[in-house]
Amino acid sequence: MQVLPALQTSRLLLQPLSLADVDAIQQRFPHWEVVRYLNDRVPWPYPEDGALSFLRDVALPAMARGEEWHWT
Repeated sequence: MQVLPALQTSRLLLQPLSLADVDAIQQRFPHWEVVRYLNDRVPWPYPEDGALSFLRDVALPAMARGEEWHWT
């Protein structure tokens, strides 16, 4: 498993995505004003377990395989 670094500038800190981010993501994504600008991979209406399902089943496994990189 590849460990992603945190990325930091004087105004921004990006941490590698983790399961600890589920609640924050879930709070923001069930809003059409957020989701409407994203690709069709993001379901609408956004499901109650959408963030958990995406992180657990898609993003984190792809990160572990070194195929995708996600920060929050």
